[in-house]
Amino acid sequence: MVTESRSWRTIVRTVTGIGLVVLTACASQPTRFYTLGTNSEATIANRTTSPAFLIDMRTVRVPAAVAKSQLVVQVNAAQVKILEDDRWASPLADEIRNALLADVTRQAGAPGGHAMGEAGDVPVYQVSVDVQRFESWPGSHALIDAVWSVRALNGPETLTCHSIVSRPVSAGYYAIVDGHRRAIEGIAAQIAEGLRGFTGTSTVRPTRLAGTTGRKRKATLSCPALVSGSERGIDAPVLDEAQ
Repeated sequence: MVTESRSWRTIVRTVTGIGLVVLTACASQPTRFYTLGTNSEATIANRTTSPAFLIDMRTVRVPAAVAKSQLVVQVNAAQVKILEDDRWASPLADEIRNALLADVTRQAGAPGGHAMGEAGDVPVYQVSVDVQRFESWPGSHALIDAVWSVRALNGPETLTCHSIVSRPVSAGYYAIVDGHRRAIEGIAAQIAEGLRGFTGTSTVRPTRLAGTTGRKRKATLSCPALVSGSERGIDAPVLDEAQ
């Protein structure tokens, strides 16, 4: 009888323990999802007039360390923390691409990828972005280091620039996401400015000097000036078009 009583007590304790684990799991914090997207209504280009050019935003490349569904934050220069309960609404590369496309489309005044099938004779400019660093420092700053390029789809000209944008953030993970959103807006402003300069020069043909055959002319394309000390850019070689 004593043995049987002890056995029942063991079963009761086990069941009670399992119940407590289940209750604890049910009481845990729900998963939070974040997006870098902006107001889509503000990014719809005017479809009643013919656009001067179209934007083809390519797939964005991001470092493997942050290419996760979870948010990854810096603990220090050599250590990161993966947040299981704080996640991106879609893959980070898609979040960055969609946010950039929306911002560049709005600031450059040209339709994006959804209008590519309607290009016709309208020039198309391909935008590629390679994110070198995507750092999240809680209570400090959000930093994006990216190399981006603009290329005429049917031409050899390419403008390549390097942008490092840092935005201060307050405490909390939402603040980090908002910091990255503002950093993306800064990079988008540079890309849009580059597009405007690109479209203004890419139709100019090289001149031919007297007594020579065809010679290349120096391109006037250059990386856009940066707005504040928290951003910087590096000009890269530009391929000019030969006659």
